[in-house]
Amino acid sequence: MTSAERTRVGRGAWPTDGRGGTIAPAEGGSAAGPGRCYGVGAGEAPPAGSTDADILAVRAGVTALSRALNWHGGPGTPVPTDGRFTAATRAAVIAFQEKLQPVINRDMYLPAVEHSPAGFVNKETSYALFMPIADRYALKYTVPRGLLRGITTIESNWDPGAVGYWTNSDFGLCQWNTTLPEITTARALDPFWALDSTARAMRERFDSDRWGHNWLYVIAAHNVPTWAAQWAQGELSATDPADKPKLDRMNGYVSNVLARVW
Repeated sequence: MTSAERTRVGRGAWPTDGRGGTIAPAEGGSAAGPGRCYGVGAGEAPPAGSTDADILAVRAGVTALSRALNWHGGPGTPVPTDGRFTAATRAAVIAFQEKLQPVINRDMYLPAVEHSPAGFVNKETSYALFMPIADRYALKYTVPRGLLRGITTIESNWDPGAVGYWTNSDFGLCQWNTTLPEITTARALDPFWALDSTARAMRERFDSDRWGHNWLYVIAAHNVPTWAAQWAQGELSATDPADKPKLDRMNGYVSNVLARVW
């Protein structure tokens, strides 16, 4: 949580108008804009009350979106990657939404509330921007791409500027915790680093005896690696009152990830 209004609570909560995404309203919309998304003005003029973490996450999110647009190489790219969502960014987003997004998302079901208005980036467009990148890293490390997608969905809902719900030390697509050694905020908010590192960690854990060569324990390890290792080694018991909360949390996390695999 990074503001008193809980406007950036991570794990699926996209930025509220102005604070994170939109200053300009959607066409035909109200002055408040279309809702939780990134749009023109994001990263340029943070509203009063924004914390340093709000500003950093929003600008990093815009930078990530710009880099992803350039990676796809569609019309209107390259766009600047300086953390400002400009008219040029909007034009490239619209071109991506018209030409590439329908093909990438053709097998997905998204309710109407998750559709991105033209020129704005919410879940629908962010999925299309980052899923092909995630899939490349899954192939690189030979991990099931659906599991990498599921972890990313449950951690950030594909918001590249997500900030952790319970702490202000988890950032980015895969919510890497910056209290860990060598995990900087800049790295956690870099979508390429985050997806590469998550896929690599999944591969290394699967290959390790510590997590039982079992993808279920590997999934749980992204949430709490020490508990997942204990679970894999049979060191936790559902009949032990001290262990039950750990098992409940990990079972819940694994179930939520698997429910978001496609």
